[in-house]
Amino acid sequence: MDYLDHRAGFVFSDIARFRARLFDRLLAPHGLTTSQAWVLAQLFVEDNLPQKEIARRMDVGTVTVGGLIDRLEARGFVERKVDPEDRRIKRVLLKEAAIPIGRIMSESGQQVNKASFAGFAPEEAQQMMDSLLKVRANLLEVLDDDGKLPNATDILLEKSK
Repeated sequence: MDYLDHRAGFVFSDIARFRARLFDRLLAPHGLTTSQAWVLAQLFVEDNLPQKEIARRMDVGTVTVGGLIDRLEARGFVERKVDPEDRRIKRVLLKEAAIPIGRIMSESGQQVNKASFAGFAPEEAQQMMDSLLKVRANLLEVLDDDGKLPNATDILLEKSK
């Protein structure tokens, strides 16, 4: 298939969807969904974020994030606190109880990556990751404004340098 073929979008979408389904399957015994894990992941990368910022980083509505945080709060994984400088802002903080589920998320992510890159030599897998990061950077450049807003991936990429 030609790389400029319009089906490339379907392939990217399928990969993301299949990875999420596998991640969901691995997290289900722990009572966690991929969406809830994604909220926690934002906080593991940078804690004490405003609820609105979490929604922006996840590219979903604040109401959607609010429901996810409600469920995480009920499980004792996070807590909301009013920002001391602006009472309209609700900050979300990780609680100690989230640390074990963070380890489970990390192990599950590694299992998804192993399944995703099965049959690849380590250097092929690294080349694939480098290529995907280049695709990501290209898209952010075209989107322009979004590239100026840091997110968890950007923070992790910066830390790995």
